[in-house]
Amino acid sequence: MKNNETEKKTRDVGVFAKANIPRDTRVISEQALLEVDLETVTLNTIVPAFEQSYLELHGYVNDLLKLAVKYEIGKSWQELLELHRKVLSIYAANAFGCAFFLGSRIDHSCVPNVNFAFNELLKEETFHVIRDIMAGEELTVMYIDGINRTQSQRQAELDKWGFQCTCPACENTAQGRQRDRKRTELFILDQELVTTCFRTEESCRRGLQIVQRMTAIQKSEGLVNRQLRISYYNAARYCLKLKEHKMALLWAEKVLDVDLCCVGEDHPEYKKVLVIAEEMRNSLRTSEPFNESSLEWFMRG
Repeated sequence: MKNNETEKKTRDVGVFAKANIPRDTRVISEQALLEVDLETVTLNTIVPAFEQSYLELHGYVNDLLKLAVKYEIGKSWQELLELHRKVLSIYAANAFGCAFFLGSRIDHSCVPNVNFAFNELLKEETFHVIRDIMAGEELTVMYIDGINRTQSQRQAELDKWGFQCTCPACENTAQGRQRDRKRTELFILDQELVTTCFRTEESCRRGLQIVQRMTAIQKSEGLVNRQLRISYYNAARYCLKLKEHKMALLWAEKVLDVDLCCVGEDHPEYKKVLVIAEEMRNSLRTSEPFNESSLEWFMRG
């Protein structure tokens, strides 16, 4: 966490930039305050120094949480200790994987300006700015995998957090409706891509056309996060199948750029792609076949 760049607002109203923050900046890196195992609900896994900070977070209870407690623990919601109910309600309202001291205070947006990912080497969740942020601007993340979904599809999943999204992609305005039309197109393209195989040249050509269109929409909508990375990755895969190795390298370099922005150069996945991209450059330079391990990494799907 860089305290000179971000600050925590009270009453869980979000996290805001104290100064201009350039793209690619890691603004937060922190361990989880709590990971819940519903079979052994306890406060023991909270980092002791942050226990009070966790309990100050906002809580929310819905029927899905109560059903999960009943199924996993074998007790009704009211049968739980009051402290356990509070712990779980806070977790339900703030966790996207785990609950965090600062990261859990970042609000949701369907057009986020921050990407979060777990760094296995650091054993911490990292939060990276994916576009330039101005002083006073709120930091936002996307709680769900909703880049290629429509507004109604995203809201159906967001309901479990107990709020109605009113971000620029969801607002009932001309601009919001235009954004939703783009998301609808992304959803349709994504569904077609699922059924597009790698068996024939024709199917690979169609798959490449789809992901090219998807990347164009994602970039125009400011959706420069890990979903864009997946689109670049798929484009590289299709180019490899089509034996268009120079283009495959260009797409792989785009994967690298998104990884650097979203997870940082110390992330294992970035390091892996960096090695693969260099192997691809060397192969093109020497006219030698691509390394089998590189091909396997792209073809694993």
